[in-house]
Amino acid sequence: MKVKAITALTLLCVLTIITGACTPKIQLPILYEAPGFTLTNQDNLEIELYDFRDKVVVLDFIYTRCPDVCGEMSFRLQGVWHQLDEALRQDIVLISVSFDLYDTPMVLKQYAKIWDVPGWQFLSGTEEQISQVKNNYGVIAFSSEPDGWELTHNIVIVLIDRDGMVRKTYADLEYPQKDMIKEFEHILKQ
Repeated sequence: MKVKAITALTLLCVLTIITGACTPKIQLPILYEAPGFTLTNQDNLEIELYDFRDKVVVLDFIYTRCPDVCGEMSFRLQGVWHQLDEALRQDIVLISVSFDLYDTPMVLKQYAKIWDVPGWQFLSGTEEQISQVKNNYGVIAFSSEPDGWELTHNIVIVLIDRDGMVRKTYADLEYPQKDMIKEFEHILKQ
């Protein structure tokens, strides 16, 4: 009887470990419809968010003179893109909206050359356009220096599915890159 009890207990422990080790199902509910916008890209072309329906969009907010966080965010997104399966990359578009009026299309074109991701859109616009997009996506940015060139801002990365629905908002650069990749893949495979 003792042998059967020990065997049963061992089997139960093994099953518990195996069950606990299973990857939980990815849950990315539809949060809301992504607010549309029209801005100008690094090639001086007008771009609408709706131009990318049928693609998965990863939208973030940066400024090119940012001394730290914006470059880290761009580096992270570049890394995630490179780790995606090549077939999946065809269906994802990275869009970075600058909230600094210094970032003209010419400045953004130079900035875009740093990042090795085909089709990455770097967008700018008028003060009113950028203010509206910031408000729509919960971006807070303000000048923290008297000369106005350095901006303090929160981190906002938005995952938008093929139907234009926001599925996740990332607000932390410490979010595990491997989890971000899994979530992007999950939406890309839908």
